[in-house]
Amino acid sequence: MLVHHWDTDGITSAAIYIKLHGEDNLFTPKIGNFYLDSEDFDVVKKADKVVILDMNLPDAVKLCKYADVYIYDHHRASKVECAKEHYNPYLMGMMYPSCTTVLMERFSYKPDYLVALGIIGDKGPGAKKIEEWKIVEKVMSSENLREGELQLAVELLDSSFKLNNRNEVVENVHLVLQGIKEVLENDKLHTNLEHISKEIEMWSDRAEDMGNYMFLEMRSPYMIISAVTRRIAWGRKKPAIVVNHKDDRDEFYIRFPNNEHSALPLIELAKKRGYNAGGKDEVMGAILPQGKSKEFVKEVLEVLRW
Repeated sequence: MLVHHWDTDGITSAAIYIKLHGEDNLFTPKIGNFYLDSEDFDVVKKADKVVILDMNLPDAVKLCKYADVYIYDHHRASKVECAKEHYNPYLMGMMYPSCTTVLMERFSYKPDYLVALGIIGDKGPGAKKIEEWKIVEKVMSSENLREGELQLAVELLDSSFKLNNRNEVVENVHLVLQGIKEVLENDKLHTNLEHISKEIEMWSDRAEDMGNYMFLEMRSPYMIISAVTRRIAWGRKKPAIVVNHKDDRDEFYIRFPNNEHSALPLIELAKKRGYNAGGKDEVMGAILPQGKSKEFVKEVLEVLRW
């Protein structure tokens, strides 16, 4: 069973793994959960082999009791000793831009549109500033692709998780395996994107300039807090803090567009509070109990001395 993240990097990583190994029993956790809840865990533990892609799942150790576990990831993580293989450059002190580049290195996979989509999906406009942009340029040249087409394909693939359509996320793995043209010409994904774009634009325009950072409180049923935070941070070239109030939880997101600070201490802060949190050096997301966001934002600002 391939357990993969629901975004473009997770989708294309699953596609690469299928091309390499032919396994296509796909599963993505409930969207928004960077862990397996009891229902998801009961499904995954039935597999004899579990391959975790583009996720630092805290449940990996427990899964070792039921299955052979393999992990390929690029997020901040601790070594899962019981895994048959845990291949994550972070464990060797290196940060890779995407899980697709991790798989490319581990399995000597020739760079293609799947690798490029993973890089652009996770790094956005910042992809041009990293060494791996050479990979994207090479792919665009060899496969006759334009940068705009790659970016649009990312937005189309991501539209499914933003609308909480878990089944469609899995379907997108098979879609992207057919080729990037099939993604770009998919009418359903274009309809998704039109709806999501309006929602993201509406909320992004409401962000307040607090001096050192941008701040937004929103209330949306969709999984767009990451996209809203990214749009605010990259658009205003300032750190952005966004809180989304849902019916059963508060969501917290922070992004540093210029590496002004590291999000890693904030991830630790959230975990010490017992919250589910994750991210990388420049970005952090956390799921908070309902009504706890105001207190947590205050703590974050104290850590950052804002």
